[in-house]
Amino acid sequence: MGILKTLKRKFINLNNLFTKSLVISNENIIVTGANSGIGYQLVKILSNYENNIFAFVNSSDENVIKIKNENVQIKKCNFLNPDNINDYAEEIKKFKPNILINCAAIFGSENQNFEDIVTKEFVNSININVLAPIVLIQNSLKGNCLRQVINISSLMGSMSDNKGNYYFYRSSKSLLNSITQNLSSDLNQKINIFCIHPGDVKTKMNTGGLVSPEIAAQKIINVCCKNSLNYRGKFIDTNGKILSW
Repeated sequence: MGILKTLKRKFINLNNLFTKSLVISNENIIVTGANSGIGYQLVKILSNYENNIFAFVNSSDENVIKIKNENVQIKKCNFLNPDNINDYAEEIKKFKPNILINCAAIFGSENQNFEDIVTKEFVNSININVLAPIVLIQNSLKGNCLRQVINISSLMGSMSDNKGNYYFYRSSKSLLNSITQNLSSDLNQKINIFCIHPGDVKTKMNTGGLVSPEIAAQKIINVCCKNSLNYRGKFIDTNGKILSW
């Protein structure tokens, strides 16, 4: 079993070497979860191509501060209370975002059995994984320039692929998927909004992941560049494959 896992890891790493790099340029982009992982890598990549970046972090001493680029604005905000985002309402409106990428998320504790559900922890997952993206979309729409919203979801939020356990995380991602589909209908093709499963990415939430955050971020950018209108209201992977809700 260990040999198979090693071979799988080597195959994925080899495959990553051939990931094509498409470019998004000259856009106003909001990225959340920019402290680390996919969010940080998105800011790092996108800031190289004359994009203006509004990067949300949950602390002031994280990696994104190392990115020396005058086009990157770093905003500290605690998403445990999504209403905190409204403190930046005027700034977001004036920023006039074209693209919003909701990366910020928490997994919750490892012990997420039904009998161990803790109300506060469940609420925290909903606040960060669901309500924060909603408030950000609300504020971004006020800039009247928003064209695209990418909600970073997970296959663990798929109702058809549910394998049990992990109640906080699964439920919050399922709800994010549902809201994305619902909002896509309500916006009536005015905004291209979809959910994307980034894959088995190695992050603080998933230390055993097989895909680097840098590769995952580039693949998300590639999807945004290629036929993304076909993904409106859909749940997809980083290759553009439609996934089951």
